[in-house]
Amino acid sequence: MTRIYLILLCLLCTVASRGAVLDFDGADYTQTGVYIKDLSTGKVIVDHNSRVALTPASVMKALTSATALEMLGADFRFETRVALAGKRAPGNRRCWQGDIVIYGSADPTLGSDQFKDYGGMSDSIIAAVQRLGIAEITGSVVIVERLRDAGPIPTWECEDIAWPYGAGLHGFNYAGNYVRAIPSKGITRPASTLKIKVFPADGDKTDLMRGALADNLTVWASAKTRKNPDWSTNVSVPDPAAVYAGVLLGRLRGAGITVGHAPTNADRDDATTIYIHRSPTAAEIMTNLMKRSDNLFAEGMLRAIDPEGSRADCIKAEKEYWTDRGLDAKYTIVCDGSGLSRANKLSPAFLGRVLETMIRGELAETYLSFFPVAGVDGTLKSFARKTRLKGRLALKTGSVGAVQTYAGYKLDWEGKPTHVVVVMVNGFFCPRAELRGAIEKMLLNTFKQ
Repeated sequence: MTRIYLILLCLLCTVASRGAVLDFDGADYTQTGVYIKDLSTGKVIVDHNSRVALTPASVMKALTSATALEMLGADFRFETRVALAGKRAPGNRRCWQGDIVIYGSADPTLGSDQFKDYGGMSDSIIAAVQRLGIAEITGSVVIVERLRDAGPIPTWECEDIAWPYGAGLHGFNYAGNYVRAIPSKGITRPASTLKIKVFPADGDKTDLMRGALADNLTVWASAKTRKNPDWSTNVSVPDPAAVYAGVLLGRLRGAGITVGHAPTNADRDDATTIYIHRSPTAAEIMTNLMKRSDNLFAEGMLRAIDPEGSRADCIKAEKEYWTDRGLDAKYTIVCDGSGLSRANKLSPAFLGRVLETMIRGELAETYLSFFPVAGVDGTLKSFARKTRLKGRLALKTGSVGAVQTYAGYKLDWEGKPTHVVVVMVNGFFCPRAELRGAIEKMLLNTFKQ
């Protein structure tokens, strides 16, 4: 009887293993890792190369959000302090001899159209100056940035940096760190320091290129596109603080407050605070970044772990945190918080254990709310939309060149997590739609109800 039982068990394991292998063109030449665990029994029901470290793409954001939520808390907020440095002019209290100084906190949401209820920083600064009865500032706007190794990350692809999704995190960020460029006119709105050069493209595709912290933007466009005087495209900027300083100066002058053109370099250590801008909560930011897969927000949350430290310090703290929780982070490579770096490496099993730890913890409900839901919202809106799994999967998606990943949870009919799900595919050759269909089919075969 024991012999028969073992044979049956082996057959069941073989079936489970086959179910984990995705069926798509070129699958045998592709790196695939799958990890699915039943939370009620603690049994891993699908395990295919789950300990192989793979490029995670944007499912890295699930790790970043978990770490930030645990280490900072759901109610954490970035604070950007605005002060007046200098003194009132003798005999003229309406004149301030000095500068407006803004102390950047690396808040990635300043000026973002994703949080309009938290906008109005310029209005608040103007109102604060007016309440003090000041109508003239002899200096200018000074923005202090203290973030170490700011800007695009060295392991990001150069081809990504000029696009809005490749905008690096700075000590001061504004409006997603991108502007609208009008190449035929050589200008941007708002104004920036970018110098634009346009060249013919071989096909109809528009392409951009800019060095990590360079002002020179190269644009390739078709003849038809170049002839359109109103053609525009969004591009990242190397100095978002300069863009905002220009915006604020214009707003101050528009409000009747005279401002000089050059800083006076007044004593900033003795500056008088006139306004503190507070960001949305960490929970609000991470819900937005996970559902929309916002790279800038993800980098901001990673760096908030240790705002005085370097990026390497934040990553070290992240890995130490999970090691202290009993996870082996030794065989992971973390270069950023967003997953844009192709050099990142995580195993499905490691990420699966992070997901399990979070869903069994005190912040489980908050963390779960960050994830897009299949067929309902965010980057998962079209996935499994016409199947019985609609509304039954809460997954972060990830995609860069030849990489497609998913990580999150299978839900019951009441929206409670029943399984941890991680699927990571690297180096595929088939159309992405075919691969997504294969993953959807595998999950349907795995979850019969």
